Amino acid sequence: MKIIFTGRGVKVTKGIRAKVQEMMSKHKKLLRKVNKIDVELKHSKPHRGIDTDIKLEITVTMPRALIRVEEKGSDLYTIVDGIDPILRRRLIRYHDHEKKLEGKESWRTLENKKFEKEIENIKEDDYVGASDVKPVITRYKEYSKNSPMYPAEAIERMELLGHEAFLFKNIENGKYAMVYKKSDGTYGLVEPKES
Repeated sequence: MKIIFTGRGVKVTKGIRAKVQEMMSKHKKLLRKVNKIDVELKHSKPHRGIDTDIKLEITVTMPRALIRVEEKGSDLYTIVDGIDPILRRRLIRYHDHEKKLEGKESWRTLENKKFEKEIENIKEDDYVGASDVKPVITRYKEYSKNSPMYPAEAIERMELLGHEAFLFKNIENGKYAMVYKKSDGTYGLVEPKES
């Protein structure tokens, strides 16, 4: 398995390479279909008195899915140890839904009535932000492949990426929609209302 290491403000030492490769070899069975593994080390500025100055981000490219995990800290070896169980959980989750992700099974699921009521109750937010706050976009991504998917598939992809929200094209109605993770662990779906 090929692992590509990148360091931004942090030197990637032989020791850390060996530690990451050792961790990946423990998950050899779960990584049997891997296309590529990117390991990125970044130096980040500590803020609010928190002693976190190194960020480790691992992106595993599997067929039809990306799995991303990240961890911050001051000791690289501790960070790798902390990221190991998170990576394992996401790899297991990928394999639990592998047939669906590869298009061999349907993502169609029965919708929960409570979930449908939550969607109906979403109203426009009338919040007006402070005039001195200027939002800054720090990351821009553009995807060329945008195949429609079911909301359940979008939730799985969001979880595999470790994100809190995921934009997708809903296969059921052809609209762009967003799934998001709520603070209580459940999920929400936002779709544009037809006027």
